[in-house]
Amino acid sequence: MTGALVQCGAIGTFMVLGALYARRPAQGFVTRDTLINLANGALLFAFRAGVIAGVVGWLEVGLVDASLVSAPAVQFALAFLMLDFSRYWLHRAHHRVEWLWMFHRVHHMSERLDSTSGLRMHIVDFIQLAFLPVLLFGALLNTSQWAPWTIVAALSVGGVFDAFQHANLRWNPDTRFGRIWGLAFNNPHFHAWHHTRDGADCDGNYGNTLVIWDRMFGSDVTQDHLPEAFGLEPDQAIENSLVAMQLLQRRVS
Repeated sequence: MTGALVQCGAIGTFMVLGALYARRPAQGFVTRDTLINLANGALLFAFRAGVIAGVVGWLEVGLVDASLVSAPAVQFALAFLMLDFSRYWLHRAHHRVEWLWMFHRVHHMSERLDSTSGLRMHIVDFIQLAFLPVLLFGALLNTSQWAPWTIVAALSVGGVFDAFQHANLRWNPDTRFGRIWGLAFNNPHFHAWHHTRDGADCDGNYGNTLVIWDRMFGSDVTQDHLPEAFGLEPDQAIENSLVAMQLLQRRVS
């Protein structure tokens, strides 16, 4: 619940900042895509609370005892790095494995990005992302002796960056602050290149919070300017509605 509240607060904050310092002012504050994203996010979080939470206990086997990691700060750092690294590879698989891309393209269908865009995903994507921390910190590691806040905080960092990187926020990577920030952390300019409509020719920038994974594994596709357009190429396009995107209904030309 704490993580969801943090993410909601981040979405609201970056919606406001995106209105005050808009990357694309003509886009407007609230679009049809915004409303679809919020509705989809509400349904997915309800699904997590009602279904996924009920099976989490069955996976808490803790194959590796992590109690030797006793300092809460180290626990948080380890949880954050494991989660961010795993998300990078899962996200990369979403783009490189055809069956996974079939569902993940729902997230890329929007042509107007804002801080709610991270809520636009297919339920198959959502289930994978929801179970990732359960598998890491329940099935793989026995973290029952860790400080309760550490994993929640690691998840919350990802939620804040999810809202930040999708925001319709003007970001100059060439300022001193922008260059320093961009050495390690995601931002709206870096992630814009993940959502370019020319994704077939420019596929990369999979990192959630840290951009170092993309640089280490050769998937940084950032350019100095912004992409001309977001969304999917015509042969991949999906009808822009709440039901259609879950049913993967192709857009009729």
